[in-house]
Amino acid sequence: MRDESLEDTDDLPAPEIIAREIVEDLTAAPAEFEAVAAALEQAATPDAAN
Repeated sequence: MRDESLEDTDDLPAPEIIAREIVEDLTAAPAEFEAVAAALEQAATPDAAN
């Protein structure tokens, strides 16, 4: 699958490298969202900082 609108596609990483990077990003995402949710919950609780 190619996006014909891209220029210099010869400079792109191999598809298996792109796929591995996507998997790594998606694997890390839940922990990042958990940290954001925890920070928002703490910020929403006025007495949490005291």
